Amino acid sequence: MIRLFRILFLCLAVAVAAAPAAAGPATENQPHGQQTAGPDHNGTIGKALALVQQGKPDEAEQLLLQALALTPDPAEVYYQLGRVYEQRGDSVKAIAAFKEGIKIHEQGRRTSR
Repeated sequence: MIRLFRILFLCLAVAVAAAPAAAGPATENQPHGQQTAGPDHNGTIGKALALVQQGKPDEAEQLLLQALALTPDPAEVYYQLGRVYEQRGDSVKAIAAFKEGIKIHEQGRRTSR
């Protein structure tokens, strides 16, 4: 079940990344092709992934929860949270995080059309 959510989430992410030209014209708040995440967003995710590899999923979770409050596009953060929960064996939290990431991702696609 968790694998299915991960696959769905990755498919959605690939579809959005591959179709920036189809997203429509630029808006005043977000020019076409501009990343919505803050400058530290990817760095925070990278640090969290490193913590997971070091066997520190609890620290990674805390870092990702902080990133949720800082990023205007939290779908990727929810995906990484899902992976952390999956690694810890908490499938309920993992599925909830994957579902939330997919929901936010889909809402963003609807509002950008």
